[in-house]
Amino acid sequence: MNVSEKLVQLRKSTGMSQEELAEKLEVSRQAVSRWERGTALPDAAHILALSRLYSVTTDYLLNDDGVRDEDLPKVKTDKTILHKNLTLLAIIVQASFLNAAAQPWVGGDINISIVMALKLMPLLLASIWMASNHRYEIDQAKRSKNTKIEMCYCMCQAGIAVTGYTNHWTWITAFLLLTVALCYIFVVNPNYMDRVLVQRKRFVKIQQP
Repeated sequence: MNVSEKLVQLRKSTGMSQEELAEKLEVSRQAVSRWERGTALPDAAHILALSRLYSVTTDYLLNDDGVRDEDLPKVKTDKTILHKNLTLLAIIVQASFLNAAAQPWVGGDINISIVMALKLMPLLLASIWMASNHRYEIDQAKRSKNTKIEMCYCMCQAGIAVTGYTNHWTWITAFLLLTVALCYIFVVNPNYMDRVLVQRKRFVKIQQP
């Protein structure tokens, strides 16, 4: 198995697309494609970065002479897709419980402390789950930055929920919470937190002859 075949196998074993790998290495997708087609080789810096990313040695990546596939080190499977799905689900669940907490109580005459517990306990658990997903980020500096961004997002959503509850803005609150959550998923995460939670489909324009 040569270098290009190893790069394809390693990337697929982690569940990453070429675009996601390119973002992590700060190169173009075309560069990754050339590496995997065997028309170009990564330079020394990128070989080192790839070995760290995939938890393999540089010798494993570069040596393709007389090495049988069964003798090669086992590739550690990264649960990238699972982590993305858990993070995305946590954001959606937290926004849903925020909306539920902001809506007026229609369950009859119940003690206010019970009402608050029913509203806030699921929200608290969802927020803890959402925050705990940062443990998947290996880079400490990036984890710290992402945690601060997520705290700002949560404060913004909490402000919307409190304002909506106080002013009885039922549908407006739901719309604003949904809008901010979607912006957080599709804009803030990929552009400022290096977390692509939703894979965008790329369309190729076909030129007519």
